[in-house]
Amino acid sequence: MTRVRGWEKVSDRQSEVVRFLVNSYHKNRLVHAYILEGAKGVGKLFVAKNFAKMLLCESEDKICGTCRSCQMIENEGHVNVYVIRPEGNSIKKEQIQTLQSEFSKMAAENSAKVYIIEDADKMSVSAANSLLKFLEEPMKNTYALLLTENKQMLLPTIRSRAVVLSFKSLPHEELIKQYCEAGVNQYAAIVASLTQNLDEGIKLAESDRLASLIDFVLKTEDCFVKTKLDPSILFMQHQDLFKEKDSQLLYLKLFMIYYEDVLRMKLGKTEQLAFRLYPSSLSTSEQANTTTSCLNKLRALLEAEKRLMANANVMLCFDQLFLEMRGGF
Repeated sequence: MTRVRGWEKVSDRQSEVVRFLVNSYHKNRLVHAYILEGAKGVGKLFVAKNFAKMLLCESEDKICGTCRSCQMIENEGHVNVYVIRPEGNSIKKEQIQTLQSEFSKMAAENSAKVYIIEDADKMSVSAANSLLKFLEEPMKNTYALLLTENKQMLLPTIRSRAVVLSFKSLPHEELIKQYCEAGVNQYAAIVASLTQNLDEGIKLAESDRLASLIDFVLKTEDCFVKTKLDPSILFMQHQDLFKEKDSQLLYLKLFMIYYEDVLRMKLGKTEQLAFRLYPSSLSTSEQANTTTSCLNKLRALLEAEKRLMANANVMLCFDQLFLEMRGGF
C-alpha cells in the first residue's frame, strides 16, 4: 500500500489493518470498539496508539508524531487516552470502573477519547462484565481498542460488539533472519518463537536469564529421559532463577517450544526447529516419547501456566507439573 505518514513502521506487514483504519477515519466510518488480535510483538500497541494520534494530532497533516498531543500519547500521558494493563496477573473490575469514572467526567467534551486495554483476555469475569456495560452504551466520540493474542479468550458478547482486526505474523524463518542480522545468533530461532518484536527479542537474547532458563529446560528434560533424577529437587536447587513470575512463565513457554520441536522431529519437519542448536537433546526426547506423551506434556505445561497465572503456590505448581510430565496423570 502507499505509505501513510506515521504508519511506516507497520504499513508493510499490517497493510490491511492500516488501510482499514485510515480509510474508516477519512470516510467518517469509525466504530466505537476494535479488537486487535495477533501474536506478541506484531505491532498491536503501536497501531492502538497511532489510532489515538490520528484522532488527536494537532497537525493538519496527520500523523505528525512531533506535536504535543502525539508526544503525550506516545508517552501515555494524554488525558484523553487511557491505557489499561494487567495489575499482577489480571485486569480487575476496579480498573475498568476507574476508566468509566474518568471518561464520564469528560462526557461533555467534543474531542475524541480513546481507551486501550492490553492483554484484554486477562480481564477478570467482573472486569469483563463491567466493560461490556460500557460497550453496550458507548459515550459519544469514545473508542475502545482491545489488544489480545487470542480473541476467543474474550467474552462472545464483547466480541460481538467490536470489529476484529487480525494482525499478520512475520514468517518464522524471515524473523530469524532479522534477529541474526541484528546480532542475535545463538538464540535467534528460540527468540523468534517467543516474540515478533525485534527490540524486545534482542533485549531478551542479551539477558543472562534466557540462557539460564534454556539450560534449565534441557536439564529438566534430562531428568525425564536420561538421569531419572527428581526434577523437583533440581528446581529447589535453582530457586533463585524462579523468584520472578516472568521467569516462571518464560520457563514454561520455553519448555512448550521444546516439546513442539519434539513433535516436529516426529513429523520430519526439522527445518522448523527452534531448539535447532540442540539436536542431540531433541533426538533423545523424540526417541523417548510417543506423540501422545508429547501432547500430554504440552497439556500439562499449559495447565501449569494457568495455575501460575491464578497465583498458585509456585513449588506445588511445579511439583504437580513434573509429576504429570513423568506420566502420573
